[in-house]
Amino acid sequence: MLDRLKKLFNSPVTSTSAPEAADRLHVAAAALLVRAAQIDGHIDDGEAALLKRLIGPYFGLGETEAQELLEQAHAAIDAANDLFQFTQLINTNFDESHKQMLMQLLWQIVLSDGVVDDYEANLLRRVAGLIHVSDQDAGAARKAAETALAAQQD
Repeated sequence: MLDRLKKLFNSPVTSTSAPEAADRLHVAAAALLVRAAQIDGHIDDGEAALLKRLIGPYFGLGETEAQELLEQAHAAIDAANDLFQFTQLINTNFDESHKQMLMQLLWQIVLSDGVVDDYEANLLRRVAGLIHVSDQDAGAARKAAETALAAQQD
């Protein structure tokens, strides 16, 4: 499985392999979400449930496919030395609105336990910088995430 993940991230994205490219982008984005959930030392039940709730609808996947993507994302982030391999794919292939949505999803994961620790804040600053999202847009993504979380709790 690790060989497959390495192959996914090391091969270039081309228009002739659109389904494979979409899979690579999904794994990259999901891996960042998993990293946001685990950076404070553990993934609690609320974060795990939120990951499952977000992955399916936002990635256009059914329940089984979403679970498979989460498993691939966990394996990818565990095998990664850094975030660049993920952010490079996202930066190259996502437009501004998709990057903004990814930042909002990342903030939802980080805010879901009610505490933003220094590691989480640092991760989101690094990701925003690597995918070229301005501080102002990252702040707007946080506000949107807070609103979305509040709506889910109602």
